[in-house]
Amino acid sequence: MTRAERHEEVVASAGGRSVWLWLLACTVLAAVLRGVYVGGQSLGYEELFTRGVVTSPSLGRLWHALEHTESTPPLFYLLTWGWLKLAGSTSAVALRLVSLLAGVLCVPAVFLAVRSFLGSRLAAAAALLCAVSPVLVGYSIYARSYSLLVLVAALSTWALGALLAQPSRARWGWWCLAAAACVWTHYFGAFLVVGEVGVLAWAAPGSRRALVISCGLIAAATLAPLWHLFQAQNSAGERTAFIAARPLGGRLEDVVRQFSMGTNVPSAALEGAGIALFAGACLYSLANLLGRDRRARAIGAIGAIAVGLPILLALSGVDDHLLARNLLAVWVCAGALAAIGLTRLHGAPLLLYVCLSLVTVIAVQSDWRYQASADWHGAAARLAAPAAGEPIAVIPGLELGVAGFYLRRRPLAGPLSTRDLWVAAEPVRGTRQRALGPRPVGFAQLFAPTFTPVREIDYRGFRLTELRSAAPATVGPSAGSATAGNSPPARLLAP
Repeated sequence: MTRAERHEEVVASAGGRSVWLWLLACTVLAAVLRGVYVGGQSLGYEELFTRGVVTSPSLGRLWHALEHTESTPPLFYLLTWGWLKLAGSTSAVALRLVSLLAGVLCVPAVFLAVRSFLGSRLAAAAALLCAVSPVLVGYSIYARSYSLLVLVAALSTWALGALLAQPSRARWGWWCLAAAACVWTHYFGAFLVVGEVGVLAWAAPGSRRALVISCGLIAAATLAPLWHLFQAQNSAGERTAFIAARPLGGRLEDVVRQFSMGTNVPSAALEGAGIALFAGACLYSLANLLGRDRRARAIGAIGAIAVGLPILLALSGVDDHLLARNLLAVWVCAGALAAIGLTRLHGAPLLLYVCLSLVTVIAVQSDWRYQASADWHGAAARLAAPAAGEPIAVIPGLELGVAGFYLRRRPLAGPLSTRDLWVAAEPVRGTRQRALGPRPVGFAQLFAPTFTPVREIDYRGFRLTELRSAAPATVGPSAGSATAGNSPPARLLAP
């Protein structure tokens, strides 16, 4: 080996080490950003449903709970159920640990996936984007299946990239396994798999027989065990009726906003700048994909198919469950496209976007005004003593389960005569309102007119109000009229 060849080998080795050190640093950053905040918020409405499923005493009861309370496949719940059995705890942190671990592992998984299509430099940028992404940080500390969906989608994309690079029986098997995991995690994972199948049919025309066999294996691993569950969940259409009730244009706007900067950004200027950088980088990359190699076009095609199919289904009226979070399987494709655009101009846009994302994550996760869940834990602690022995009305009624969990009370089963009634009104965040704020409550419209306010406690946007009646008045399990598909405005907890 000549001196020049030895020099090139040393440079390549040093470059390889620096990439892995960068990946390690990004993974540590992701772990810190998520671990610091994992126990900082009360459990939310949907997380209580998760808790109800994963605390089932047996797998049979878990499956029954999935059929009757959920609208997603079982993989996340099975993993969390197994973890809680080992941990012996059902705390908020324990409940969120599978999401947290998945969120951290997304960083190396996204790196490997993007590297198989775009090379190490852009994969390193995508890993950094994954570590600081406000939407991914948020779902990493949320006990639902979305963080796991991003992880298995990245693993499926990585397996696809390896398969395109060098087909083998083992690599076909790994891709089948990862693709099936996508569908077992979320039904929208099927759209990503369809995109991958389309890319395989286009990029590997000589492997059609292997592709047909693999599609058959994926179908056998998903349709057979999940079809009955899907039908049972889909028959209760009211669980997801709220999705189609919202205008499709607004939901598509949410996809851009949330993929770019998360679900709630404290400042319009901060959000606008982040959207301009992330979404602008994706658009730039899409516009220039034709000038790149075939593998770069492949990852763009996967994302286009996985997003385009649910949009077409929604427009046609066949099926409309399009929500930003349901599309999170596509984040690995969006992250890859964003990495292409943000690394232009010597990486200055990437640095700026990372700074904006870090500011957003810290501002949102450390301030109760912008967090995803209202602080029912703290509100319950302030309400427990003064409301002892008295019924509590929870507004909105949808939050009865969360309030009951933290107040350690059961729903009121029948009419009750009382002179004293406490009302716990959760703060509200409107469509254009960024911070949680006090909820307006019409006591006279909800309860007997003899009840009048005598005391109020304000806590982090909550209005905790004591009502008193001169003579005993009757209250029922709910107050106010329920609208189609919605819970009554107020529901009551027993003393």
